[in-house]
Amino acid sequence: MCSVDNTKAILEKAWLWVLLYIAAILYSVPLARSLQKLIYATVGKEFYTYVVFFSVFVCLAAAIYSLIFKYRVKNVSQYFWLLLCAGLYMYFTIQLGEHPEEAVHFVEYGVLTYFFFRALSVKVRDWTIYVTVLLFVLFVGTVDEFIQWMMPGRFWDYRDVRNDALAGAIFLIAVLKGIRPEIISGPVKKFSLKILAGILIANMIFLGLCLANTPDMVKRYTSVFESLSWLRDEEPMTEFRLFRDAPIDENR
Repeated sequence: MCSVDNTKAILEKAWLWVLLYIAAILYSVPLARSLQKLIYATVGKEFYTYVVFFSVFVCLAAAIYSLIFKYRVKNVSQYFWLLLCAGLYMYFTIQLGEHPEEAVHFVEYGVLTYFFFRALSVKVRDWTIYVTVLLFVLFVGTVDEFIQWMMPGRFWDYRDVRNDALAGAIFLIAVLKGIRPEIISGPVKKFSLKILAGILIANMIFLGLCLANTPDMVKRYTSVFESLSWLRDEEPMTEFRLFRDAPIDENR
């Protein structure tokens, strides 16, 4: 009985951290542009790149320290994977070029991936946890972007959703191939598959709705719900073109 109560307490605490962190991410959306302007004006846009690099270095150092001194790991490949994942974070940060502020997604959603993994690993201890965590991160990233789209002066960008998922994927590769937690080794359970199926369906529905949210669709539902009419002035979330504009033949 004591063990069950202890597991329940650990589970509740882990999910509380997840919820608090998600709330912090979503609460920061309205403040992001103001904070960006302040940072650009004071310390420069390179600040974002330095934040990512510093965060990666700290996490890498902590992981390597634990493997060497706590777990006595001698498998060189584990250290290689950790270094590779750290390099990937840095590479994709540099690739952002003129928009280094987008690199914050790598830090935000890398940390979120950690919180999700910690919470889910209390109950899910088979390989499905890696897919499930990634889908949870993708869902939160999509919600984040949706809220951003609804705000005046902000817009929806599938690249941000991609970067959120990419941050989660790199982190999970580091855990799977670098850390290799021993607790994630059991057979796949029905409970694990239920959670995986649930978050997969949630992603499919929500992403499907986002893909269907074309300018024409916005006009349709805002004509019914006039209180949402301001959404017509927002940048299109999704826009499809059946045909590319044909090049003009000047010789005709």
